Amino acid sequence: MHLIMFDLDGTLVDSTTIDSDCYLQALVDVFGFDLDRIDRNWSNYPHITDAGILQTLCQTELGRDPNVAEISYYQQRFLELLTITVSKQPLQPIFGAKEILDRLNAEPNYAIALATGAWEQTAQFKLQQTGLDKIIVPMACSDDARARTDIMKCAYQRSIEFYQQSQFETVTYVGDGVWDGVASKHLDYHFVGIGTGKRVVDLLATGAKCVFPHYQNLVEIMSILPR
Repeated sequence: MHLIMFDLDGTLVDSTTIDSDCYLQALVDVFGFDLDRIDRNWSNYPHITDAGILQTLCQTELGRDPNVAEISYYQQRFLELLTITVSKQPLQPIFGAKEILDRLNAEPNYAIALATGAWEQTAQFKLQQTGLDKIIVPMACSDDARARTDIMKCAYQRSIEFYQQSQFETVTYVGDGVWDGVASKHLDYHFVGIGTGKRVVDLLATGAKCVFPHYQNLVEIMSILPR
């Protein structure tokens, strides 16, 4: 059995801009950070995950890690902002996302999982809003680890247990960020990119087998997955 592991924001759900805006506003509301001082180039952070970015910013601005109560309050505020924003601007899945997940679920030689740098409650919210919440069951998120590679390892282990496998023949990670490709290479996973424009070149440079703008060409995407 082959495991196909998906990222969430920008990969399954068209939420990257909304997510970033709400994430940043929650920083202001909870910690009082000055947005002008925040580096918004996520590639400059050691761990490009919700937990990793928050830790780095607290270390930089406060000289310490966030405590448990602060993290909980931050997650709550972040979700509140997402809920308000989505009520005015509904989230949409990436074109063809539901179709490829349904197709993979129907194939006995494939297993699917979610490994996202988002917090669990915001990830679940996005999946529910786009109708993808009943499709992917094994998942790991930023609550499980700060490093993306550790999140991916956690999703792998949960998939082993869920699908009752001793191991998977191969693992393919599908993501839209350069950091997704870097993490996949580190773990020796196959990598398929989702993106357009300059992002295509950047993703291919990380070792992506192919890069697609979305999942419209289901036949072509299925043809490049391990069988």
